[in-house]
Amino acid sequence: MSGTGGEISIGLNEFQVVRLFKCAVKDDDRLIDAIVEKLYGTMKDFDARRTKQTVELIVDRDTTATSKLRALLDDLLPARPSLAA
Repeated sequence: MSGTGGEISIGLNEFQVVRLFKCAVKDDDRLIDAIVEKLYGTMKDFDARRTKQTVELIVDRDTTATSKLRALLDDLLPARPSLAA
């Protein structure tokens, strides 16, 4: 990938792009901080009570934390229709 800001034209599928993005984010604490701060603020603006409960579950390493976070994010960020259609 180049730094030109264009499309990823190396034939990666969606799963591979997500994995690549995940690896890049994991390697940069500034990106992690920016993502977490923006996501937390957006979640809190959307539903402060659920956000507080979900963050508490995450901090406590509760086994239901992942499903609660996914449910909150699904409500916050509904799936967009595919552009391929």
